[in-house]
Amino acid sequence: MADFAGVDPHRVRLLANALKDLAEALNKNGATIRSNFSEWGGSLNLGQLASQSAQVGDDARDMSLRADEAQNLLSQSQGVVLCTPSGDWVSIPWNVKDIDTTKEAQQEAATLKKALDNPKDPKSRNTITEIAQSLSDHQGDSAYMTAFLLSGGLTDAAKVATALHDEDGTHDGVVLSKDSERILGQFGQATQIMSGLAVKGNYPHPAPDYLAALTSPPGGDMWSVGMLFKYGPGGDQWDPKVLSDVGGAMLDWRARQKAMRPSYSSPDFPYSAGGYVGKDDGGWYHSLGLDPDYLTHGADENDRIAAGIRANDPALAVISRLGENAQASRDLLGNDDDASKRFAKELVDFKWQTPGETTQDDSDAVRRVLTLAATDRSAANRDQSGLAAANILAAAAQQKDVFDGRNGFEKDEYKTYPKGTAIALAGITATWADDLGGTSASATGGLPSYDSNDHDLVSKDSDVVKVMQLFAKDDTDAAVMFDTTLHQQVSDALSNSSPSEQLTRLGNAAGLFTKAKVGISYTQAQQVDEDHKFNLALLNTAGSLFGYIPGPKAANGETLTGMAKVVEKGLKYSQNLVTMGRSIVAPNTDPFSTNNAAKQEALNQAQARDQFKTFAPSIAQGLIRSGKIPPPADRSWYDPTTGTVSVDPRNHSDFDGWWNTVNEKQQYIASFQGGFDNSEGSVDGK
Repeated sequence: MADFAGVDPHRVRLLANALKDLAEALNKNGATIRSNFSEWGGSLNLGQLASQSAQVGDDARDMSLRADEAQNLLSQSQGVVLCTPSGDWVSIPWNVKDIDTTKEAQQEAATLKKALDNPKDPKSRNTITEIAQSLSDHQGDSAYMTAFLLSGGLTDAAKVATALHDEDGTHDGVVLSKDSERILGQFGQATQIMSGLAVKGNYPHPAPDYLAALTSPPGGDMWSVGMLFKYGPGGDQWDPKVLSDVGGAMLDWRARQKAMRPSYSSPDFPYSAGGYVGKDDGGWYHSLGLDPDYLTHGADENDRIAAGIRANDPALAVISRLGENAQASRDLLGNDDDASKRFAKELVDFKWQTPGETTQDDSDAVRRVLTLAATDRSAANRDQSGLAAANILAAAAQQKDVFDGRNGFEKDEYKTYPKGTAIALAGITATWADDLGGTSASATGGLPSYDSNDHDLVSKDSDVVKVMQLFAKDDTDAAVMFDTTLHQQVSDALSNSSPSEQLTRLGNAAGLFTKAKVGISYTQAQQVDEDHKFNLALLNTAGSLFGYIPGPKAANGETLTGMAKVVEKGLKYSQNLVTMGRSIVAPNTDPFSTNNAAKQEALNQAQARDQFKTFAPSIAQGLIRSGKIPPPADRSWYDPTTGTVSVDPRNHSDFDGWWNTVNEKQQYIASFQGGFDNSEGSVDGK
């Protein structure tokens, strides 16, 4: 195009959007269009429809870039200007490759800063919206994104959520409009790209600490930072260093808060209807206009305010993204330093919950972070995961005392330990059960630690028991997580080069768990619930999640023989634990009724001593998979496809009859029972 034409940036944007809609429609409906024309006997040649769809998509992207440049030039001129001071025409190149995107980014960053400094200006929102779109259009342009970063882009992005909130206000617990959420999604995507560039450092040096804009934002506004992660891309797309750095800063911010959630006052009829109270608690949420007070607001409005607080928790937003990135989770917790220990302490805090008439568990993101950080025992990540496990278990052992020492009001608001955190602790403890069962037999002092020389997780038995009591008390689902994972470890041990030694260690861990349950007055009814849920978990979940996968690497010196194809305890294993932890709750259906915990029969010593017998199916499974015994034929409790033994109350007698004929089992049962009996003090809980 050689001719000049006047343009309205807004109209150019409308044209770009129309082209984008057309491209999406052609891509979505192209096959249907061709099929219908073929059926109708149409004479049009639709052979080039696919290539035309791609061309329209390219045209839409180019038109978007022209719209960005047109709007930028208009912003720089503060109005309509036809020429520069030197008399040259102000032109928008038709060929988008001729646009100086570095200069454009620098100019847009300056324009954005002005808009953010004056959020109440009527033009501010339009400017923020236009630059959000430009950032989205240029996300594949590293020159543009680098220039925006160097021009203070991360610092500006960290202010956007608060500026939009200032314009939106707070209404019925909602602090951001849907349009603001969309804009934050675009700035979140840009932040992910710019922060990744900041880590790589592909720009002139020396340079400032660009990530400080996210870890120590202007005015300490971590809420605004958190919203970039909440509405931005998934955690797997972020650079691990960015997530671990911001995650650590967010946990430190959380630890400094006077209140993360408002208090809840239970109804006391006829004197008080009860509800959320937090008018003078100094909580972070008051700056957003979220002021819970049942004396001022009606019950419904007060509940909406509380829901708004939970939905806008910046710590939850960042930790949720962190829990989608295994390396970032390990980097946060897997270091032998005060920071990782501090972060572990904050993550196992019992207050990752929202009090109320029904307490809401907010710890699912925490569960994912802890699990991903501490359960990858592959050669590449064993030491870092081991350090993470040590930091987590040490923090959990200390948290047991904190949780038991809640004051009366805290006991009313936080009746139980967070389920997500409990399930994570159960999975981590069982994953390292061989180390814990081995070292706890001799370790005498200090909190759990990791020996990087011998690659062992070390803990004295009393700390292991405290962690077990923390996750198992009042939560049979967490106990099921430990049981299911430990049973799988027992099965895998039969394929180890030293199966008897491994079984002795695991038997000791099983004995410690029984000790823990007796020590917290675990009832017979709870044990019934746990057993039934374990049967369902194994039947419905564990068989497929932990089922053997062709061709894995052997972990920690394991020798795989016969049918044994044990899942390497690496990333896939960690992801399996995350998946299983999400769905570990068993349905309350016969013959696995799980409502027995209303009863109060005590788990007596004789029953406790018999707990090791429940591992017979797992030992049988390991013997079959390792090729030490032939698989049974035509048994309802055995799946020959996965080599999984799933025994339940309906077929246990059939399994017991078969098991009695297996002579090879004796040495392995003896090894496991020997380890279990080494913790024989378990039966009195002392």
